Amino acid sequence: MRYQQLSSKKANGIVYTPTALANFLANQLICFSKIDLKNVKALSILDPAVGGGELLISLINTIYTINKNILISAVGYETDSDVAKETNSKLSALFPDASVKIHNRDFLSSFESISNKFDFIIANPPYVRTQILGAEKSSQISQKLNLNGRVDIYYAFIIAVKRLLHKDGIAGYITSNKFLTIKAGACVRDFILENYNLHNIVDFGDSKLFSAAVLPCTMTFSLGSTTTQDVAFTSIYETKKLDSNVPRCQSIFDHISDNGCFMVEDGKVFDIKQGALDNSQKDHPWTISFKEKEKWMLNVKRNTWKHISDIGKVRVGIKTTADNVFIGNDWNGSKSDIELLKPLITHRDAGQITASANAGWKVLYTHEIVNSKKTAVNLDLYPKSKQYLKSHYSQLSSRSYIKKAHRNWYEIWVPQNPSAWSKRKIVFRDISEKPTFWLDTSGAIVNGDCYWIEINDSIIDDTIYLALAVVNSNFIEKYYDACFNTKLYSGKRRFMSQYVEQFPIPDPNSKYAKKAVQIVRNILSSDNCQNKSFYMEELNTIVDAMFNVA
Repeated sequence: MRYQQLSSKKANGIVYTPTALANFLANQLICFSKIDLKNVKALSILDPAVGGGELLISLINTIYTINKNILISAVGYETDSDVAKETNSKLSALFPDASVKIHNRDFLSSFESISNKFDFIIANPPYVRTQILGAEKSSQISQKLNLNGRVDIYYAFIIAVKRLLHKDGIAGYITSNKFLTIKAGACVRDFILENYNLHNIVDFGDSKLFSAAVLPCTMTFSLGSTTTQDVAFTSIYETKKLDSNVPRCQSIFDHISDNGCFMVEDGKVFDIKQGALDNSQKDHPWTISFKEKEKWMLNVKRNTWKHISDIGKVRVGIKTTADNVFIGNDWNGSKSDIELLKPLITHRDAGQITASANAGWKVLYTHEIVNSKKTAVNLDLYPKSKQYLKSHYSQLSSRSYIKKAHRNWYEIWVPQNPSAWSKRKIVFRDISEKPTFWLDTSGAIVNGDCYWIEINDSIIDDTIYLALAVVNSNFIEKYYDACFNTKLYSGKRRFMSQYVEQFPIPDPNSKYAKKAVQIVRNILSSDNCQNKSFYMEELNTIVDAMFNVA
């Protein structure tokens, strides 16, 4: 699986396919194929990102177990000339009765000139954003395939094969599972529903099938269109639930069609769920649906008053693009009286409802509001700041994007709104196993490793406290998993703005809401950690009751 010859495997998106996963996808293709393999005389197969040929090997072997007499024509595309040559030789030796042709060409530059239709298309395309390819190449691909925004190259591979599938053909893809839930994936999700008959999705979650930090999923599809409730959806994620009676197995593939928790050889336990694709609204994430989840979500919906997006705008923290210059916790000695130093909130301060501690980090903040407009400060008014920044002139002035944007050499790249810091805000970590949302009224600036909710001026304190109760609860973990169904390794979640803005807030007038607000008030006014732990446990019970999911 390759693309352009960039500087490294990471930039290239190269992640070769494990044999067990290749065999699984090959069997999925056979399962959903309309072709009578026992009686067909010839088949054509395409792998548009062939790499070492793992997928072609698995698929051809699987076909031959059914009918050894089929004349197979296998075509692959590979941008690395050495790999293309090696794969061609390997497959020709393994399958002497098949016709094998591995082209040393870029599939996305070539697919429009391919006249053949294929019975099977199998692929594990690169996981790399178009931006990494450079502006010109990215623009060409996006225009050719009508892609918009921050998209990944594998979107293009999914869209491009539409014109290459035989009318009774079938395709099977291994991709990152990111496109299932993120906003940028909406374009390819909509394309799939409108142009392909999607048969099934398997989200392998954090099962670590790849050595790289890729959370994979597989899907099989043919030409047509999709009714979402007809799409089988399997979800596989590690669980921390400990049960001595959990069945043991060698691999998750041993129970991939089952429901329940299973322990693999290394002692990890995976929760395997079977359901259907839940996508009732256009542009919404693709998640798994099953009866228990539907009932739970219905109760949540019935008891939702507003969402986080109704009380404020979710924003990401500042991006300096030179943290070693602007950010630190060692502003001592001659640096201690630099005029533009401001308190900085980072992930080190993370806590629930209140910050865990004041880590003491600061930022040299280069922006202010003048005549209601954001502007860079005049350094001549801040001589010590100017002297310090001048000592880093070489690094700061070399930032080409600053020059291109006609900005001053000493500016922070993304300063956000200087007037917003003094307002009430709820800060939270981007990546965390548990939700950590805390109130800040100190006026501190938020770093880019955190997000914050810029609370509307019209929102009363009690509503903020109610929101804090919900977003720090066990309930919100369940809500996140039900709605977005995505985790990173080690059970960590990404609390991205597009997810958090959808978090629900219950009726503030209920007796449970009023009790939750009072508990949050108690936490905010207390320095006793033991009391806080007790209060948080109580809040978990109350939040479940507010949404009637106890």
